[in-house]
Amino acid sequence: MGKNELLCLLKEVLAGLRLVEIERAENLLHSIIKNYELVICKLVSDNLTENLIKNSPREYLEIYSDYENPLLEKMDHAQKELSMFIVANP
Repeated sequence: MGKNELLCLLKEVLAGLRLVEIERAENLLHSIIKNYELVICKLVSDNLTENLIKNSPREYLEIYSDYENPLLEKMDHAQKELSMFIVANP
């Protein structure tokens, strides 16, 4: 996956996380959201060296136990693609 495609995926997940936060009227996803924002900023500036979202699906499940949310699949896909991108673009 290229940089632009990865950015689109990360932004899509970030928007989904913000929506969950708004719908639930809670601030429990703050650290996960901040990590996605930081990863996007670092990816845009070509300064990405580590996968800050690698545990985000597990962290989400620890907070909500919402195994049926389709956002989880996107989160898992995003963290795997980001790991591959970092390896391919050291």
